[in-house]
Amino acid sequence: MKKLLILLSLGSLLSAGEMALDGRTGLMWQDNRFIESESVTFAQAEKLCEDMRLGGHKDWRIPTIRELLSIIDYKKYDPAILDGFSIGESRYFWSSTQYMGDPDKVWGVNFKDGSLDANGKSYDRRVRCVRTSIKAEKK
Repeated sequence: MKKLLILLSLGSLLSAGEMALDGRTGLMWQDNRFIESESVTFAQAEKLCEDMRLGGHKDWRIPTIRELLSIIDYKKYDPAILDGFSIGESRYFWSSTQYMGDPDKVWGVNFKDGSLDANGKSYDRRVRCVRTSIKAEKK
């Protein structure tokens, strides 16, 4: 247990099979093969995260744009994702952040290069659900 706490305090990303914990942000990320399986609309992504039961947790959600950007590694390309994730898809992923001026659009991140784009909620994109870990909630 001490080793885990030391690693978390160093800000590293720990992978635990189907999940990855970011010690810097306290966010727990979905990191399983489902991420690669299919693209979904925004409404489908919301439902998938809401219904997800992973690691004994049921409080999964679509990440904000800021949260998604926190796992981008701009020194990498195709995929531009931090080391520690076992699944790194070079595709657009949904965020929950609304595009200002158009309630039918939300921001997304392309994990090929870390670029941003806003598209309509009816587009198909990937989703990587996230939750706030207990450690982060106690801060």
